[in-house]
Amino acid sequence: MRPLLVLEDTTRPRWRLFSFFAVEWWATGWAWAGPLFWVALGWAVAGGADAGTGSGALQRVAVGTVYGAFLWLANVVHTLGHVAAARVAGTPMDAVVVTSTRDVNVYRGAKREVGERSRVVRSMGGPLANAAVGAAAVAVGVQMDGVAGWLRTFGVFNLCIAVWTLMPVPTMDGWIVWRWVFSRGRRAP
Repeated sequence: MRPLLVLEDTTRPRWRLFSFFAVEWWATGWAWAGPLFWVALGWAVAGGADAGTGSGALQRVAVGTVYGAFLWLANVVHTLGHVAAARVAGTPMDAVVVTSTRDVNVYRGAKREVGERSRVVRSMGGPLANAAVGAAAVAVGVQMDGVAGWLRTFGVFNLCIAVWTLMPVPTMDGWIVWRWVFSRGRRAP
């Protein structure tokens, strides 16, 4: 099953980008369109947030572009959270495939066939990283003047992504986590 919001085939990435924390980072042939996706998503958020406030078009485009950068950074935070959690679980990730929409984690061989608890730990890494960064950004942003609004916005985006990825939707982190939570409740003591 193709991961949610991923449009291209991630089984045959086109370019090797780099290695980071012993994880190979690859890109699909359409990964170049990723910045366009994130900026368009930022513009959509900015347009929805400013509905009826009378902001000028140029200001909405600028704010939307910053929002797109924040959303992309939140995606990177999420991916790095999974990289760290996979190490903690004892099943390090083999690769990350950058696509036109989001990153995809790759586990090969025995790393794919791990126990349920290890899979839950790996799945929680991304949402927990977003939640931690989001909470810190909001907490610091509340204490500051000037750029505080931007920092709080970055924090809120991270918190929203943490919650969204924990939804019980197939191929998302929440699918693994909630399936484990509910299966434990059905087991006999």
